[in-house]
Amino acid sequence: MDTIVIILKALKIDQTALIQFGILLVLFNTIAPLLFKKIQEVLELRESKTTKLESNAHNVYKKSEDLAEQYKAKIEKTHQDSQSVTQKKKSDILNKEKEILKSEEDKLSSEYEDRKSKIKKEMSEKRTIIMAEADKLAANLVEKLTK
Repeated sequence: MDTIVIILKALKIDQTALIQFGILLVLFNTIAPLLFKKIQEVLELRESKTTKLESNAHNVYKKSEDLAEQYKAKIEKTHQDSQSVTQKKKSDILNKEKEILKSEEDKLSSEYEDRKSKIKKEMSEKRTIIMAEADKLAANLVEKLTK
């Protein structure tokens, strides 16, 4: 204990330091609730505002995600609708083209058959003419050979 007293005297700390320390404790205990209470209120107010803002930000973010999903769904539906309309129009056009092609094919086929029958008829007429002449030529040839 003597060493502590020697150290305190060397630092020029006497008995008034204890009294000053006691006064400091009393002042701290009386002023602290007033000051720290106000600081605590300010900190809590800031925290509540930031958490409200954070909560509000989460709500806004959630709404934006929901809207984005709705927009994507609408875009997908519109794309599918446009694809179905395109497919329908394409199939209608193909059907019309097939009908036109079929009618033209039938027309050409009947025209071909008409021409074919006409040519066969002409060939048979010419054949009969040639065969009739062939008999004459054969008779002529026989006559010349026999002379």
